[in-house]
Amino acid sequence: MALPQNRIQHFVVLMLENRTFDHIFGYRSGVNGLKGTEANLLDPSQPASAANPSFVVTNTAPYAVPVGGGPGHLLPDTNVQLCGDASGPSSHIPAKNNGFAKSYANDLKTWDHVANPTPDQVRVVMQCFAPSKLPSINGLADAFVLCDNWYAEVPGPTHPNRLYMHAATSFGYAHNLFKQNPTFGGPTIYAHLQDAGLSWATYEHDYNEVREFTGINTEIAHFKKFNPSFAADVKAGTLANYSFILPQFMSQKTSPANSEHAPEDMRFGDNFIADVYETLQGNPNVWNKCALIVTYDEHGGWYDHVIPPSQSVPNPDGLNSPPAGDKPGAPRFAFDRLGLRVPAIIASPWLKAGTVDSTPYRHTSVLGTAKKMFGLASFLTKRDAAANTFEGLFTQLSTARTDTPKTLKRVPLPKIGVPPTNSAHPANRALDETQKAALLRVYYLTQSSHPHGPSLEELPTTQDEAAQFIQERYRKHFGPHGEPGVLPSRQSDP
Repeated sequence: MALPQNRIQHFVVLMLENRTFDHIFGYRSGVNGLKGTEANLLDPSQPASAANPSFVVTNTAPYAVPVGGGPGHLLPDTNVQLCGDASGPSSHIPAKNNGFAKSYANDLKTWDHVANPTPDQVRVVMQCFAPSKLPSINGLADAFVLCDNWYAEVPGPTHPNRLYMHAATSFGYAHNLFKQNPTFGGPTIYAHLQDAGLSWATYEHDYNEVREFTGINTEIAHFKKFNPSFAADVKAGTLANYSFILPQFMSQKTSPANSEHAPEDMRFGDNFIADVYETLQGNPNVWNKCALIVTYDEHGGWYDHVIPPSQSVPNPDGLNSPPAGDKPGAPRFAFDRLGLRVPAIIASPWLKAGTVDSTPYRHTSVLGTAKKMFGLASFLTKRDAAANTFEGLFTQLSTARTDTPKTLKRVPLPKIGVPPTNSAHPANRALDETQKAALLRVYYLTQSSHPHGPSLEELPTTQDEAAQFIQERYRKHFGPHGEPGVLPSRQSDP
């Protein structure tokens, strides 16, 4: 099969946060979704009773979690969700995806200090979205390829899964990192692209985990602010061969978070998907050579009915959790099974509309596909080498489509009814655990440039302050962001 290098010049990857396939697409027709009868008992080890109610899936998910910070999604949490036991699935306790209600009830008690969670509070973890509630991502699925068998790489939280998207490994870590090893020295997709003479860029709002890779993090021209650089690069026709877009993790006084990480409001993330897509549509010369991949880093603790693969999942590099030097009590894991299904859409004028692709993909499928399509010298690890790739999708049409939608339908955004100075404004909310981890990562990463900086006790505690702190530390440690259109690596030939 001839590879479509001449068709796809621009890979654009947008990775959002913490949702399962069923949570967003379970009620969409024509996919491996929900029947509407799937349920979890409060305690899956006991029969149903008045004290052990069953929680059935519905399509009534709220845009924002009404109580607390949302479901847990650390490795022990995920193990409970899969089989009801924190030690994880085994031959004695097989995965049945029957512990989501149990896990969330425990989270509400432990982390959100809800002494006696009500059934209505617990059932939130089983609630999914009707397609009409998230029109932008569903419109993208209508127009292009929806993958209904795409998995996170690790049955756990944000940071290790995001590391896999860049390096096809998490270097043995199975949890969100705080102080441990604030940098990574392994090869990345970005270094491989640069070695091949191809261009790359990342677009950030606040936190950017790609800055933790020592082989590339001094290449400051490649690290850009999403606003204004992404739109400027597309308009100028200087978009890199490979772009990675990060959402806004923290609410600021001028804009709410759009990562879709609970408890944030999903409407902002759905609109952000439309922002990215419509920006690419704004320059036909770029769009006609583009592939946009929209996916989510991990499942976020939300229900999905499909049991994740545990066969033929290679450990990428022989490193198990906990690696040397990890924190006490780090989870034990051999990286031999995948995380849960997450939403994933591939959009391009070279793809047929309304396609559902059930090929088993995972995040490293992006890296393996980029390796093949751009003719890179080698894979990164055993994981991306073994991943199914999707370059064949771009060979199904003889010419690029001219009927792709210029815009996507949008859900109206909620109004913030208080001024930025009010403590109830989203910018003044306390940091969740993922945001705290990001703040500490940046603190330790940039500490050498700030020997007289704040102590741990003096770090910001609100989202806006943390976002400003992160960006200022990046600027002083690495230098200013790359300007729109300025990249040292050459573009591939048109």
